[in-house]
Amino acid sequence: MILTTTFVCFCLASAFNYFRTRRQRLLIRNLKGPFTWPLMGAMHKLLFLKPKNFFQRSTEYLTKYGSLSRCWVFHRLFIPLADMELSRQLLESETHLETGYELMKDWLEGGVLMCQSDQWHKRHNLFSGLFDKGNLEQLMELCRQQAEQLHQKLLERADRKVFDVWEVVAPNVLELMVMITCGARPSQEYSTNLRELSELYTKRFLSLQSANRFNYWLSSPFMRRRQNRFIKRLNEEHEDIMASHRKQQQLKIGDFKSLPQKYHESLLDVLLESEDPLLTPEEICGELNTCNYLGYLLCSSALCFTIVTIARSPSVQQRCLEELKLAQIKDQAWDLENLPYLEAVLQETMRLYPPQVIVGRQLQKDFPYTHSIVGDGVLPFGSEIYINLYELQRNGNRYPKADLFEAERFLDNPPELLSYSLGPRCCPARRFSIKLLKTLLAPILTRFELLPYGDEMRLDLRLILGSSNGFQVALKPR
Repeated sequence: MILTTTFVCFCLASAFNYFRTRRQRLLIRNLKGPFTWPLMGAMHKLLFLKPKNFFQRSTEYLTKYGSLSRCWVFHRLFIPLADMELSRQLLESETHLETGYELMKDWLEGGVLMCQSDQWHKRHNLFSGLFDKGNLEQLMELCRQQAEQLHQKLLERADRKVFDVWEVVAPNVLELMVMITCGARPSQEYSTNLRELSELYTKRFLSLQSANRFNYWLSSPFMRRRQNRFIKRLNEEHEDIMASHRKQQQLKIGDFKSLPQKYHESLLDVLLESEDPLLTPEEICGELNTCNYLGYLLCSSALCFTIVTIARSPSVQQRCLEELKLAQIKDQAWDLENLPYLEAVLQETMRLYPPQVIVGRQLQKDFPYTHSIVGDGVLPFGSEIYINLYELQRNGNRYPKADLFEAERFLDNPPELLSYSLGPRCCPARRFSIKLLKTLLAPILTRFELLPYGDEMRLDLRLILGSSNGFQVALKPR
């Protein structure tokens, strides 16, 4: 009786799911994809997908089904995409701006990554205000000071012994990001909470127990409680900083002369002083969380990959050193605009090792497209599109010798790079992040010889692109 009831319920649920998704299925008949079981979809494709085998599995998947395909999991329609032609159409669209990222909703909701499409342009303009010319100079001075601190930390490891450079770089970048966003040096508790929360989300990524909010609520109550505790503590510190900021503003109005001189304008200053009355404290916290998370993990990843890549390319390291010597304007500063080769090295590193491997879009309406291979078609409302930058930017048809590191390709006629996305929802801090990375790299390359010691990187995907065995390198003072 129990088996019969279970079978009947399964059949009814399968039939309901089929008719519920019938329109979507009709629109994507031209796309290849894995076999779909009733109700379960292609769950078998995800069962053994892990951070360490993601790239092997994704290559096999693309070889079998192509760069534009479909994959059903229960009622959810996933569109894995590694095609530049269609990616450009989607990312440059003015109407398809919803990014999805359901996994990060509890932490980053209200921030620039997950805000509604009608709010995006306002947020973009706020970021532009943070990086205006006067404040940009002060932010770059802050970056130079942080670069000196990073140099001192690395000097302690400059004994030709192999170490994981992430252990030194990541805390330094985290501190810098919090100073840029919040205008204050983070407390030890804040830094710990941010690191622990980031690590918790990396464990949730590609985990079936976190496939949706109900599964997570049901299967991981202790992890969920720990996650919410971290988020609460971070937001409490944000609220304390906001209260302090408002108090200082009131003192300024009262012509209080003993206030400390402010070094730079932070993102929090820009948000609180904006003329948008609809920006709530929750949205401000979401914005700070988003920028701290993105800046900390993505910049740390990009910097570590660049250091290891340069260490394993002596000719690249020598050319960077020569360029830096010519561009040095004083002991601790360089003319960042006169470092084209170093910028090309950064861009080539991010082509091969994009810190954010997946760019997502959640379709709120049908997306008609034209394609030279698949032909004309429509991706239906409700589709979750995931652009695989790692595979896309290693496509030999668009990048000659795609698997080789050749920074020169970004000097004369640079190819398209999607590591910062494209279109109206591209990264608003792109130019600043390049300047930041050059500022942090310059003293490292001029004061240390990067030695190609240690094991090769073993790529894995945990929200960002990482290495399961760390970023092994050795240093020798020049």
